[in-house]
Amino acid sequence: MTQLTSRPTALVVETNYLVASVFEAPLVAAGYRVMIATNPEEAFELLDREDIRLALIDFRLQHGEPNGLVARLSRSGVPFIFCTAASADEVLEHFPDARVMAKPFSDEALLQAVTELVQTAGISANKPS
Repeated sequence: MTQLTSRPTALVVETNYLVASVFEAPLVAAGYRVMIATNPEEAFELLDREDIRLALIDFRLQHGEPNGLVARLSRSGVPFIFCTAASADEVLEHFPDARVMAKPFSDEALLQAVTELVQTAGISANKPS
């Protein structure tokens, strides 16, 4: 049975699938559609074929390469949050304007951060026609 949702599709990019499922469960329960990638290449494939509206990414996956994931998300206008065990200072050293969420986090904190991202970025469930 397909679940219809009024929430946007989120991309979770996390090397550990079990950790990614920790992101996925509360997002799905809140009505988001979630796609999981365990490396940047999988993320690129999902960005090519899915209507990704926001992303939650592990900072350790990339550090700003010109053709990297953050560059691709930025070019595509997909806002993102770094969910990481790295310090906020380390992340902000590479990405001064980034949103950072420290691991571990509660389901409530994750949903609050995603809700704020959706609201401030003006993200809707569907691309404008």
